[in-house]
Amino acid sequence: MPSRVDPVDPDQLSDDDVATRLREATAVYDDAAYFGAIAHQPTHLNNLLTLFEEFPRSDALTNELLELVRLKVADTNQCAYCATVRTSSVDVVEAKETAIFGQIDEDQLTEREYLAVALAEHLSDNPHRITDEFIERLKHAFGEAGFIELLLFTSLEVGLDRFTIALELDTTEESPYPSGLSYPFDSGQDSDQ
Repeated sequence: MPSRVDPVDPDQLSDDDVATRLREATAVYDDAAYFGAIAHQPTHLNNLLTLFEEFPRSDALTNELLELVRLKVADTNQCAYCATVRTSSVDVVEAKETAIFGQIDEDQLTEREYLAVALAEHLSDNPHRITDEFIERLKHAFGEAGFIELLLFTSLEVGLDRFTIALELDTTEESPYPSGLSYPFDSGQDSDQ
């Protein structure tokens, strides 16, 4: 299924700095569709890239943990694009991916990984299910600053995942990923908890 919007080609941009940023951003996923869609608004692309460069700041968070969060958001929202592409600079062990798609397998994750992907699931599905006790567990595991950073990152991912779904983004022909993605994405695993 083709995307509902064509990604912007960096050569189409009149601002050389934004074109350079778009080329660099495309390398993040080894695919041009996501950042190319955002590039229809070059200022927003630039601002969003600047914001994402700030993550992670807390010592309690790692790029690998944030990738697990991103993938769990994709799984919960059934976003075919976000569940298919990977952040190229982050190596997430396949067993960890298996543990987060569908029902979360807490036994295969560290406490922080479990709490982070459970937060991603709750924020994606129904944030009203988040209890005071769960917030306290997050704050204990990540510290208050780390918890706030994780909550902010996860909230951004939920919103941007919905952006991707609305556009039904498909991977580009140049990327290493399969194309012809189908929405809603079905990981093939039971997601009832």
